[in-house]
This record gives sequence, structure tokens and C-alpha cells, in this order.
Amino acid sequence: MSSSLTPETLALHADDGLEPAPDVAPPIHVSTTYEAGNAEGLVYARAEHPTRRRLEAVLGALEGGHAVAYPSGQAAANAALLHLAPRRVAIARGGYHATHHAIASLARFGIQEVPLDAPIGKGDAIWLETPKNPTCELQDIAAHAARARAAGAWLIVDGTFATPVLQQALALGADLSYHSTTKFIAGHSDALGGVLVTRDPALADALRAARTTSGAVPGALETWLTLRGVRTLSLRVRQQTATATRLAAFLAPRVARVWHPSLPTDPGHALAARQMKGPGPMLSFELASEEAARALPGKLRLFRDATSLGGVESLVEWRRKQDPEAPPALLRLAVGIEDAGDLEADLEQALAAVGA
Repeated sequence: MSSSLTPETLALHADDGLEPAPDVAPPIHVSTTYEAGNAEGLVYARAEHPTRRRLEAVLGALEGGHAVAYPSGQAAANAALLHLAPRRVAIARGGYHATHHAIASLARFGIQEVPLDAPIGKGDAIWLETPKNPTCELQDIAAHAARARAAGAWLIVDGTFATPVLQQALALGADLSYHSTTKFIAGHSDALGGVLVTRDPALADALRAARTTSGAVPGALETWLTLRGVRTLSLRVRQQTATATRLAAFLAPRVARVWHPSLPTDPGHALAARQMKGPGPMLSFELASEEAARALPGKLRLFRDATSLGGVESLVEWRRKQDPEAPPALLRLAVGIEDAGDLEADLEQALAAVGA
């Protein structure tokens, strides 16, 4: 599939011709085994699966590489760490807490977490989460790619908040682009999944071989739901980003702090303009007190009080409930596809209700 095509077109056509099916909507394949000698070369679903082939073709095209799908984002993160087996993983404090848990759980294999600016050497890894959860802080991918190359280290970029629509980590020098597909890529809060994408076909083949051995393969239904969801990824993310930008501007004069790269006062504003195709569909804000922050989700009518993000519905979360390192008065908004004016009005009445 031509790399000159836009993400909107690739999401719909990158898997064209992969199976001889006349269906306009791709069929879901549920068989775990296949008749010997079939034309597609299929043997057993743990090793190869036609719906998974389709999804990986689309995700690979969107990132400009070769994709390997997993049953959850956490499975993908662990697969990357176990396969690359770095002695040190340089990573910033904060961000998605489960990534730090994954690194800590691998300490018995000699994998150690170190600060992002710590010295690194050959075979080590830099793990960037950009934008970072929950504060939407950015890291300079190209600068860290240069640092990794000079040291003979790997660069892994978690772009879950940005999606391939807004950020192309591989083009900026990353060795692996990581996403929790559970979030924006599947986009409907109904399918767990994760993906690793690399420009190196040999690395992708090695990751697939390791996946076959470990058995960390996504199920047929989740794979199909993710494939269906990714078709509208660009439409959803662009609208969600526009709404998040409007809400950030609305909240800025009303709350203690807003975290969103669209704001000129945000520390990542200039980097977002250089590195991304939009400031992103996630934002966070802080109220004057933890008490008000804990109360606000219960006053909102359209935002559901739930963890996770990236679905079509808007969610709100007092983030410290899940992440003890989050600022105590911080609320994270996962902006959905509802009307921006309706969401703004909901925030306005809820802020008034808690006296913020």
C-alpha cells in the first residue's frame, strides 16, 4: 500500500487483498486450526490468523512499519521489554503507572529502571511516554532517538495519547512504537489490545515468533472489533482533539491549572507544534483543593466517572484514585465525540456545584 496515502485512506484500505473474501466488511475468523495445504498457509491460530493479519497490515501502514498485535497494552509492553532485554530502562517519573510496574516486575531478569537522563549504554532502552499520562507532558522524540543511536540503545515510544494520526514516532527515530489499542485505536471501550510497530522486518518477525511461543495473541473478536474501530480513528481523534482544545481554553481561566499542549502557556506547546499534527484529545486540570477534585466527577452528567480513555464517550477521573503519583487535585478528561458545547456546559455546571 502506497505510503503517500493519508491515514484516513490507509485505515480503510491497507488490508485490501489480504484474503479472497468478497465481503465489504471483513469477516471474523473464529477457527483455531486450519486444513492442511490451504492457499493462505494457515496452520494454527496462535501462529497466524487472517483477521490479525488484516489488523496488523492497517496498524503497520498507519505507523509506517510492521505491526505485531497483542491481547492488551500491558502484554505488548512486557513483550518489548522481554525481547529486547535491556539492562537499564531510562524512563521519566510519572506517566502510566503500569509501565513502571512492568519494569519492576522484570527486575529478577536483570532489567532495571533508571531516570530518563541517566547514563545509558549499548543494549539499554529509553522508554518515552509522549504525551504523558495524565499531564500530557511531551518528550522530544528526535532528540532522544539521537541519544539512543549514539549509545547503541533502543528507543521505545508510547504514543497511546497521540495515536498514529497525530504522531509518527518511527519517522522521528524510534525503534518501536507502542500503543494500547484498547484506547483510541479500538475506540469504543469494548476491546482490549496492544501493538508494537517497527520499521525493521527482522525485529517484527522475531517479536511474532516470541509471541507464538508465549501465546500472547489477541482473540478473534477483540481483533475484529479493533479492526472495525480503527477505520474511523482519524475522524474520531481529530474531532476529540478539537473538542479538547476548546475545553482547555474554557477551563484555563476557571481552574488552578490546565494541562494541554494547545495552550500557549503549556510547557509542551512549541514541541507539540513541531512533533505532532495536533495537541491531542486528552487533557487534565487541577482544582484548588483535593476535596473539590474528588467531588467533581459526581456532579458531571455527560462525563462518566471511569478509568481508561479513547472511547467515543467522554470520561472523567480523579486520577489519584488509580495513580498515587498524580497531583492530588488533578482530574483527567478523556474527551469523547459528544457536542463540544454540551460538554462545556456540563463542566460549567459541575464546577459551580463544587464551588470551583
